[in-house]
Amino acid sequence: MSAITAKATWRRKMRQLRDQQSPRSLPPLLHTLTAAPCWKNALTIASYCPIGSEQTPSLIEKAAANEGKTLVYPRVLDSGKMVFKTPVPRDTFEISRYGIDEPPATADTLDSSEIDLFLIPLLACDQYGTRLGYGGGYYDRLLKTALGFRCGLGFDFQQVTDLPREQHDVRMQGFLSDSEFQIF
Repeated sequence: MSAITAKATWRRKMRQLRDQQSPRSLPPLLHTLTAAPCWKNALTIASYCPIGSEQTPSLIEKAAANEGKTLVYPRVLDSGKMVFKTPVPRDTFEISRYGIDEPPATADTLDSSEIDLFLIPLLACDQYGTRLGYGGGYYDRLLKTALGFRCGLGFDFQQVTDLPREQHDVRMQGFLSDSEFQIF
């Protein structure tokens, strides 16, 4: 089975599992992240607006705001790329064609090299840091040249032993779940 076919099978399985089992009341184990050097050294944190049954970064965002860290959010461009926009009030966000809240197009774009910590949604993550996303490649393209710490955010059951990989896949450096923060 090719990696593309295997990924499609994993996506269906993990989306169904997350939709059935995601304990939305179980937030990520925040103190395990905030004690880590990748948090302490971060001035700018890239977050995301969750959709469906994704793990929510709201407690992390609150902790970042309390510590004076800058939060930035992604916006998908027509070119198939994703950028992060400088901080704007959340009430100015727009709903994208994918149904995701995004900063307005008029907000300034931040160079990805200025982001110290990326919080990244996922369907699954394996013990090697391989992330299974939705298949659009937006994060892989952006993270290929980014310097910040790449942290997948999900639930315990989303960590699996081994996922199919392709050459373009960018690995996570950490995974934060409802019970631990693991560094790969």
